[in-house]
Amino acid sequence: MAAARPRILMIAYACNPTGSGEHWLGWGWAEQAARAYQVDLITTTNNQPQVKKSARALGITAHFVGIPEWFRKLSDHLGGGGNWLRKIWWQIRVARLAESLHRQAPFALAHQTTFHTFRVPFLAARLDIPCVWGPIAGGEFVPPGFFRFLGAAKFGEYGRRMVNRLWLQFPPVKKSFRRAAIIFVSNSTTLDFLPSWVRAKCRLVPPNALRPQDEKFIANPRTVSPSATLRLLYVGNCVAIRALPLVFEALIESGLTDYKLTIVGNGPALPEWKRLAAQLGISGKVAFTGLVPYEKLDEYYGEADALVFPALRDSGGSSLLEAMARGLPVVCLDWAGPGEMVDKECGIKIPVTEPQMAVKAFAEALKRLNQEPALGAALARAAQQRALNLFRWEEKFRVLQASYGKLIKGP
Repeated sequence: MAAARPRILMIAYACNPTGSGEHWLGWGWAEQAARAYQVDLITTTNNQPQVKKSARALGITAHFVGIPEWFRKLSDHLGGGGNWLRKIWWQIRVARLAESLHRQAPFALAHQTTFHTFRVPFLAARLDIPCVWGPIAGGEFVPPGFFRFLGAAKFGEYGRRMVNRLWLQFPPVKKSFRRAAIIFVSNSTTLDFLPSWVRAKCRLVPPNALRPQDEKFIANPRTVSPSATLRLLYVGNCVAIRALPLVFEALIESGLTDYKLTIVGNGPALPEWKRLAAQLGISGKVAFTGLVPYEKLDEYYGEADALVFPALRDSGGSSLLEAMARGLPVVCLDWAGPGEMVDKECGIKIPVTEPQMAVKAFAEALKRLNQEPALGAALARAAQQRALNLFRWEEKFRVLQASYGKLIKGP
């Protein structure tokens, strides 16, 4: 008679089987755990129909915790602080539910996968069982000297690192670090930011993962039609820390005249980026598409020669992995998450020693891609191989199995 599978509690605030980004990742960890364990999943009510349907198919027991409407309305008046309060309120309710479920039928282990930050504590770690936390991020910061690319948003970034250090002293956060037996950390920048006594229990685990539709492009590499025009692409949230002005300056520095930069996405930085492109005289070569349905993104990836991703503070970047899977070379900063996702074989990484040097190095990278088609082809092949080797869910399942196996005692 086969032994019963250990019962696992997974907590994922962001969780949606049909979503993207952190929501897709929150679901993915639960889906992988269900391959070997009996999984109870606690998530929000935001995507309840999608989660219910997929959970039922995998034998996952889903529990939904919402935010009272009166509290949501009250917290809306507090700006960013209100958003954080909602998350803490949700965590408190989750911890109570976890304790109740644990009393009814004990869990062997608890794992909180999202929020993808250390600033929201893992309150359910107070259960008297082994706990895994992460992947977490949040220790990333804008490198010194690069604030000029942020526009007015630079003022909010100046004190971020100091505020993060204060968060490390927040008692529930410290307790979460102490109680977690294993902590998955998204990148080395965050790992180095954490207290030294925490690092011994940490393991670097890239947050991003390939979707099934990404893997089909690896099996069937794309063919790119030759073009005299250098076709550059950015995909993602249009927020100041993504620093597209650095690319604008690099394009001017490069001396290239026959190029097109397509910016796919929406966000608060768009008006400033459009104004700056016009001011620099390149608006005729920069196309802003706004939001594009996910299923339409393949058209943009398919027409591009390279993805530009000059993020100054980022734990990863979904579009980086999407581009790599589709055989698209990447030009990014050698910094934080993107600098670890991409290696020198599959992209061109720009040092962040000094802003003007970064602009010149970015410009040189763009000129090389324009002048050396063989370079782009070699980077494309290596990008797909790296995506396959490091970012499949199968690899994350091995990480999960190895980590859980160290902590769970049983048959």
